Amino acid sequence: MDRTQFLATTFSAGLGLAVLPGLLSCTTSRVMYEPFVPGAGGLKKVRGNVSRFTNRGGTVGLLETKDGFVVIDSQFPDAIQPLLDGISTKGKPVLYLCNTHHHGDHTSGNIAFQDPNTKIVAHQRVPELQRLAAEKSNKLNEQRYPTVLFDKEHLIKAGNERITAYHFGNGHTYGDVMYHFENDNVVHMGDLMFINLIPVYRTADGSDSRSWIRVLEKAQTVFDNDTMFVFGHANTPELTTGRKADLAEMARFLEASNQYVQKAISENKSTDELLKQSTHIPGFANRITPDRYRAFLDGIRQTLAG
Repeated sequence: MDRTQFLATTFSAGLGLAVLPGLLSCTTSRVMYEPFVPGAGGLKKVRGNVSRFTNRGGTVGLLETKDGFVVIDSQFPDAIQPLLDGISTKGKPVLYLCNTHHHGDHTSGNIAFQDPNTKIVAHQRVPELQRLAAEKSNKLNEQRYPTVLFDKEHLIKAGNERITAYHFGNGHTYGDVMYHFENDNVVHMGDLMFINLIPVYRTADGSDSRSWIRVLEKAQTVFDNDTMFVFGHANTPELTTGRKADLAEMARFLEASNQYVQKAISENKSTDELLKQSTHIPGFANRITPDRYRAFLDGIRQTLAG
């Protein structure tokens, strides 16, 4: 059967498709596209026409529309190439590449998107932060920077699809953005969400555990209980998608981290003493990442010290 004959009403039962209030009539008339198989594995449908791709780097989001594709984040040039090769088999362009923040495992692959007509979207702080990071790593000539920039909110229209980008404040970085695929009710959270891992935490990049908690709480109020979420990183590819309960767990982890480090500060305990005391934040043995733990504790300490 030709893939354009697959309608949303056909797929809704098998894929558990759910829609936002007021979007039912639009969604039931949409064509559902069969996900292609890139040269390397890692592409999996999330819901409707939204898929996620895992290879090396932050999780990539993918939306196919009748006119082309919208891609969220770009990993590294070699890591994203299998996905681009798969896209090329569909004979449709990448209309938009959207960056969730500036870190290299989410933007280094921007340069692999060689179509000059592809619009690159990000928070207004991202180009500056991306350039500074590239300067430090001596990779200034390997960058493609976002040019469609915004502060708080931005609407992307691709065919009949709507993607709203939100910046609720800094958490992981100064330029964190989440992208809501409205027709399929899927939100790509970028590195505001790490599952079963200690998150990368760099105060110079804008990491702020207190603000991060508020951002996650805001997301839980804006999106409904049916929303599916795509996460920047997880300890296994299967866990890079989830539900609102995962956002709540991440917020609890950050709050517990604040309390743990604040108690250490009040008791004049150093980071070295905390490392001897435990390999993880109490109550969160699921989040053990030895190579990040010291920097995370030091970063929380810097945040709490102002």
